Amino acid sequence: MTSTRERVVWALVFGLPVGAGVGLATARMSGAGLADPLVVGAAVGFAAAVAGLLFGVTSVNQPEDGAPDLE
Repeated sequence: MTSTRERVVWALVFGLPVGAGVGLATARMSGAGLADPLVVGAAVGFAAAVAGLLFGVTSVNQPEDGAPDLE
């Protein structure tokens, strides 16, 4: 079973960099400068969304024996 600590680590290690990269690229495509608050806000917001989504996906209940529930 995945512990809360493991889920937080997964969300931070993988979710934040991916989210920040996508948010930054999206804002840059709109023509904003790198230090523009739009770029920073988009990167931080998208990173938080991806991290939250990753945390939720890894929070799926699993049986105690670790086997997937196929019902």
